[in-house]
Amino acid sequence: MNQRIALTLLFCLLLAPFAAAQDNDKPTVVIIRYGPYISDPIMESGMLDTLQVYQWISAEERALLNAGQDVQGEKINIFWSAANFDLPTVNILVEDALDRGADILVTSGAAVTQIAIGITQDQDEPTPVLFHGVNHSTEYGISDSPCLKPAHVTGSEYTPPYDEVFEVFLLQNPALQRIGTIHTSTDADGIYGAAQIQAIGESKGIEVESAAIAGFSDLRAATQSLASKGVEAIVLPIDFTVGSGLPVVVSAAKEEQIPIFYPVPGTVMLGVTVGVGFFDYYAQGIDTGLVLNARFKDGLDFDTLAVNSLKGSSVGVNIDVANEMEMSVTQELRDIADITVHDGAMLLSQAVLERQMEMLGADDTIRQMVLSLGDAMDWSMLMQPGAGGEASPMVAQMFQMLIELRRAPENLAADAALLEARHCTEDLIAEQQATLDAAE
Repeated sequence: MNQRIALTLLFCLLLAPFAAAQDNDKPTVVIIRYGPYISDPIMESGMLDTLQVYQWISAEERALLNAGQDVQGEKINIFWSAANFDLPTVNILVEDALDRGADILVTSGAAVTQIAIGITQDQDEPTPVLFHGVNHSTEYGISDSPCLKPAHVTGSEYTPPYDEVFEVFLLQNPALQRIGTIHTSTDADGIYGAAQIQAIGESKGIEVESAAIAGFSDLRAATQSLASKGVEAIVLPIDFTVGSGLPVVVSAAKEEQIPIFYPVPGTVMLGVTVGVGFFDYYAQGIDTGLVLNARFKDGLDFDTLAVNSLKGSSVGVNIDVANEMEMSVTQELRDIADITVHDGAMLLSQAVLERQMEMLGADDTIRQMVLSLGDAMDWSMLMQPGAGGEASPMVAQMFQMLIELRRAPENLAADAALLEARHCTEDLIAEQQATLDAAE
């Protein structure tokens, strides 16, 4: 074969997948996880539900996405990727997503978001980055304020209220005298959280022992070191290494009969004793889905869309772990728990169910269906995309009804109002810049 022809053929073969993606006029979304974290499937469920509400994906395509399959759909392409807590892999995944012709990168977690921004900002026309699962985006340098950020970046965040976290933890043991904390020495959010824990603890007369780690392999030793210093509990900050290694910390702490307190309530499913903080990850997923819809349908400009700072707090308690450590959970803490792990099942309080139903736009029929399930339902099965279809015919029917209800004109109008409230006007940008300048 002629050498020039052979080289040309090889070049075409190498570019074939990329060219196919570019020739496809359907929008392409690539979802990149750092984890997976326990919150990822919940956020993704909200995102996919919203895309289904706005008819970007069909029920058949949704079933494939629920199973973790890539979908080149009738109206949109959606591809999955996960770094499994390996930072170098994130770089590869982002580059691969761009090579596949991604129109938007949906990034989960601060580590992925930082890397995606670093790579895309060097493009002539940066690929939009839409993030969720980020705590305190300013601490990571992702944004300076809700409207002061890279023009091609937006998303939703939550900042853990460590003072509120302490108040709940002290309900379990008001006489705490010494606690421990662990953070990664290079993690901005972990450093910030550890400093908050130190300051709040000391303000309450509690001695705080802090352990800084270099990486995942240090977690067990750090936990054992804190135990040797006589800590009565370990209060952990939001930190991507600590978060990914929670099972290691939990295991080591159990051996020492030390409870773990963590500012994410859902982590009680991973063995944390008490969790306090943001639980409405589904709301973050809805937010991501709404932005995707507005971007692809109406050309929403990320430059003028503020980062959405979500509020709200819930309490989680793991009765099973407490029993293993022969620790009696106080009645006061049980009474305010929104999430309880007991006998291996995750139970949600009526207040949480009501809040979820309100967020989903449920009518009285669905509310009664949900409340009738009550404590007999292990709600952990609904924390995965598509789990509603696997739980029971009743729950599958409920999810389909919710999708239809979300399409009601008043709910679509409410969705539009949520995005409009995040519009960054020139006056708002100037105000935030002035505040930032004054702080500096």
